[in-house]
Amino acid sequence: MTCPHCQTSQTSPLSTTTDLGYKMFCYRACRRKFNERTGTPFNHLEFPTDIVFQVLLCRFRYKLSLRNLAELFLLRGFEFTHQAVQEWEARFASLLTEQLRRKRQGKMGPRWYVDETYLKVKGRWCYL
Repeated sequence: MTCPHCQTSQTSPLSTTTDLGYKMFCYRACRRKFNERTGTPFNHLEFPTDIVFQVLLCRFRYKLSLRNLAELFLLRGFEFTHQAVQEWEARFASLLTEQLRRKRQGKMGPRWYVDETYLKVKGRWCYL
């Protein structure tokens, strides 16, 4: 793993982990310690990254409200407010959409639907 401070790849793993269970690394030349999330947009999150992505997936896929999501994940043992979900959505929605677009690029399914009633076929407008 490269050091986010001096961009050197000669780092050594430490035996300690963060409170969320991420591995710690050290580079002896710059004497800084960092973890797997340092230098990423997920650095200052208080929750594991996979939980945040599950919350956002439920928000985007199933159109659940912010308060319903907070209540749903409270049943699973994760306590956060609806404002936290709103901040995560503003912060990570663009990253998720970029990743999904890159992953789906060039892969069209066997079916697709058209919402338009008029289409241009061979240069001529036709009613569908």
